[in-house]
Amino acid sequence: MNKKELLGFISRYSLGGNVESVKWKSDNDTLITNFVSTDKTLKGTIKGKVGNVTDGEIGIFETSQLIRMLTILQDDMDVSTSKTSLMFRDKFTNFSYVLSDLDVIPKVPSLKMTPSFTATIKITDHFVDRFVKSYGALPDSDFFTIEADVIGKQIMFGYSNTNTNRISFDIETDSDINTIHFSSNLVREILVANKGTEGTFEISPVGLARIKFKNNLYESEYLLVNKQIDGE
Repeated sequence: MNKKELLGFISRYSLGGNVESVKWKSDNDTLITNFVSTDKTLKGTIKGKVGNVTDGEIGIFETSQLIRMLTILQDDMDVSTSKTSLMFRDKFTNFSYVLSDLDVIPKVPSLKMTPSFTATIKITDHFVDRFVKSYGALPDSDFFTIEADVIGKQIMFGYSNTNTNRISFDIETDSDINTIHFSSNLVREILVANKGTEGTFEISPVGLARIKFKNNLYESEYLLVNKQIDGE
């Protein structure tokens, strides 16, 4: 197994530490996980063609610890499992990562029905660059806003009814958009984890976003609940 490919799978769900505890399941050469963020505002599914790790499901309780342990290995490594552990080995080093009881892994809620998504924003390298730099300039903005006015449609950081520092950039979408807010940090982590792959950012009028990416190795889907802003 290739370490970088496995870390690519992990980074797409861990999102900078926003998700720690998940179940992994192997299907032939594809590793799959469904996950929910600690604050319950984000859920998703990641599939990675990174090789077979185990038959059935295994529990990963502290993903950040596994990431730290993987960094000591070379890119080419062997992976095996026991009832209690994941074992990793390269030419020089080996380690054992203790698996979790599946009952303590947070259950991922299911949607009763999939809403309609009426607006789509294309995620390109240019979009990712503008978003990440805008958030970096205003890191205290815990949400960003998607809105439309007579000039066009845009993403704004620093949205407020009072006078504040603000950054906005134009976006293209195929439908009208009512003003809606989403977590800046979570979306930034999603974009960074999937950087280099074009995707889509879909918006539903019920207050839900669906973000999707797909390339030869990974398939990522995220569902994100809108943020409620005081005064609206």
